[in-house]
Amino acid sequence: MPTGLFQRQLARYAAVHRSWRNKATHFVGIPVIVFSLLLLLALWRVEPAGREMSMALVIGVIAVLGWMALDLGIGLIMGAIMVPAWYAAEALAGALGQSGSLTAFAVLFVAGWALQFLGHHYEGKRPALMDNIFQAFIGPMFLVAETLVASGYRADLAAMMGEGGDVTAR
Repeated sequence: MPTGLFQRQLARYAAVHRSWRNKATHFVGIPVIVFSLLLLLALWRVEPAGREMSMALVIGVIAVLGWMALDLGIGLIMGAIMVPAWYAAEALAGALGQSGSLTAFAVLFVAGWALQFLGHHYEGKRPALMDNIFQAFIGPMFLVAETLVASGYRADLAAMMGEGGDVTAR
C-alpha cells in the first residue's frame, strides 16, 4: 500500500515523464546513475562495531528502507535490484582500484545525467528534481512502478501515473 507522500510524489514525477523517449532514456540513465553512486560509495570504507563495510552497503540499505516505507511492494523489488547492483559495484571497485573507480564513476555519472537531460529535451519539460530534490529518490521507484503498471500488477498506481491507467502509450 503506497503512502500518501509516495502517491503525491509519483504523480508529480509521472506528470513530466509522459514521452516514450523520455521514459526510455530514464530506464537506462537512472540505473546508470544509481550504479555510479554505488561504485563511488564502495570506495569509502567504514568500521561500525569493528566490522568493515562500504558506504555503498550502508546507503543502499538506508535507501531500500526508505523505498519500503513509501511503498512496501516497490521497496522490496528495489531491494532485490539493489543487492546485485551493490555486489557488482563492490566487485568493480575492487577490480579497478581507487583511480579506475573514480574514472568509471565520472563517466557513468555524466553519461547517466546526459541521458536524463536528453529525455527531458524530448519531453519538452524540465526534470522534476529541479523543483523538488526528493524526486531524485522517486525516480528509481517510478521505473519499477511503470513496469508493474504496464504489466498489469499495480492498477492502484495507474490513475496517479497517467490518464485511465495508460501510462506507456504516449
